[in-house]
Amino acid sequence: MKIAIFEKKYYMDSIRIKNLHCLADTGAIPLKPINILVGANSSGKSSFLRVFPLLKQGLNTNKRGPILWLSEDVDFGDFKTAVKRGEKNIELQFDIPPFNVTINIVDSNTSDYINDVTVVLDDQTIRLVINNKGEVDNIIINEEIFCKNIVCTSESRTNILPSFYIKESLDVANDYRLTRIRHSMLLDDDAINFIDGIVSHKLSPNTISNIREKIGFVVKNKAQMLQQIKRITKPVTWHAIVDTWSVSDKDFISLNNRLLLSVALPIIDEINNRLTRYFRGVSYVGPIRATAERYYRRQNLALSSIDSRGINLPMFINDLNEMEKRDLKDWMIKYFDFYLLTDYSGGHIAISLVNSITGEKTNLADSGFGFSQIMPIIVILWTLTSKRTFRRRTGHRFNDICYYVIEQPELHLHPAFQAKLADVFISVVKLAKENDLELKLILETHSESIINRIGRRISEQKFSKEDVTVALFENVLNKDQKNVTLAEFDDDGLLDNWPIGFFNAD
Repeated sequence: MKIAIFEKKYYMDSIRIKNLHCLADTGAIPLKPINILVGANSSGKSSFLRVFPLLKQGLNTNKRGPILWLSEDVDFGDFKTAVKRGEKNIELQFDIPPFNVTINIVDSNTSDYINDVTVVLDDQTIRLVINNKGEVDNIIINEEIFCKNIVCTSESRTNILPSFYIKESLDVANDYRLTRIRHSMLLDDDAINFIDGIVSHKLSPNTISNIREKIGFVVKNKAQMLQQIKRITKPVTWHAIVDTWSVSDKDFISLNNRLLLSVALPIIDEINNRLTRYFRGVSYVGPIRATAERYYRRQNLALSSIDSRGINLPMFINDLNEMEKRDLKDWMIKYFDFYLLTDYSGGHIAISLVNSITGEKTNLADSGFGFSQIMPIIVILWTLTSKRTFRRRTGHRFNDICYYVIEQPELHLHPAFQAKLADVFISVVKLAKENDLELKLILETHSESIINRIGRRISEQKFSKEDVTVALFENVLNKDQKNVTLAEFDDDGLLDNWPIGFFNAD
């Protein structure tokens, strides 16, 4: 079954989180090329940011629930420690135009599970209510309830949402087989039977099927759906009836809901694939990064990515081919006037920092703590500057989407270097756009220098204010009952809706 709406290429525009740690409700936070998360300690900005690696770490992993709460990258404990105190559910909402998707997670005696998936398209709503046995109790289309106990779910190792299956009865008593929803037309029976009823059973089954085929498996708002139905002018019996309909007509509402029912599960299945694709493209660097060592023991492992602490950075660089090493060297000289060099001897790797102006070579362990902390961030940024490098080195060979999530990139850096890093962020998102990479940088920071440099580049018209989100996290709810207030840069690079004295000590 091909859903017409999915012929378009689209990405995730925003994310909203409710009842996670101290976050009651973030509101919808737009995802732009550069996303800056600021706020006081324990305001929830790290909890928001870590949702990205959290959802990634459960992919391709055997788990008992929809989310792997604890792993080497991020540790939320379990559902009971992750949910906001006093609440019983965690809600994740994703805006994937033209759809808005809400996933509700609750706890049971054995494990947490997804009990509700809601998809909204304009004035159309699909909702699946799931019990703790993995059975779909109800499919609700625009508030009309369809009790479809033939649908069940199974936890997926490879996807964000569970997989949906149709129980198709076999001739053997009380036996059935599970069929993936894309290969089953059972949920289309309601629409076909309703079309037959509209024409008072006066048309042949073939004619009824032809009408259904002409309507198509489309996903549109109600007005567009009505137009699609009215375009079918033959047979005359059919057209004479539907041509008088409006969007408020009872028969149109019933048929519209059944048409949407027939594509509801394939829509959710495709959304599941999209979400999985997005979160598979997450790269994460945490706030606690490895200290540089003088030598590293070489391991004969092919490395596709740098881990969240940068522990394997020397091995990653040593594993690059000669062309990639030249590219990395040239790129680092362009932006930083230094580059990294690895030397291999006696089964050990030494990594050095080379000043491109003086030629001076210094072991990274002797170069200052700040350099060891920023190097994983810099090298990952380099991997995102070209489609070839991105696909080869990050493991996303069929994925042109990346969310690069960084906690406190400014750690142990002089303010001038922090500002230079902001310029690199801007350059990288521009290069990614030129190379058809959908790159989103998500930065949790306390750096006034990074924010001011981005504002300066906007005032100089070297960067667009439309490409930046600034989200201010607060311990208390604002006037809109949200934990997050969005600030915006104006044409002069100044922040509107920004609290006076935010970076002041007093």
